[in-house]
Amino acid sequence: MKRINVIKKIMNDVHDELVICSTGMASREVYAVKDRPENFYVMGSMGAALGIGIGLALNTKRNVIVIAGDGDVLMSLGTLVLANKLKLKNLRIIILDNNCYSSTGCQPTCSDAVDFTKIAKCEVFKIDPEKGYSSRIKLSHKEIMRRFYHAINNS
Repeated sequence: MKRINVIKKIMNDVHDELVICSTGMASREVYAVKDRPENFYVMGSMGAALGIGIGLALNTKRNVIVIAGDGDVLMSLGTLVLANKLKLKNLRIIILDNNCYSSTGCQPTCSDAVDFTKIAKCEVFKIDPEKGYSSRIKLSHKEIMRRFYHAINNS
């Protein structure tokens, strides 16, 4: 299954949820499919998406969706354990598992050695190990932060 097709399916069902998306191709493809102020693209901070999503879910009644790659989740596996402990009803975790770091050349991860669903309630989509060809996000870090801040504080 191609990552872009999974992202299209996920984002087609997104309406007023807050979306936190991990660094790299996942963020680029969410941006290409359905950019909106309620999306927060975690660019250049691999391993941080789920922690940001947990913090947000703890501080809002809105539903929060975290879309993360397997490499991102493996980098902060303790955060997945924390999500399991907290059992936040407004947090949905989606892991796009292609067993590689697609944004940096498809070097293999070790996601084939772990069952993420046994660690926490999450959805795992096995996707093709492809580099991806989506363009870079045309927003600065400050612009992403500013519009997301306004989206969560003016709702």
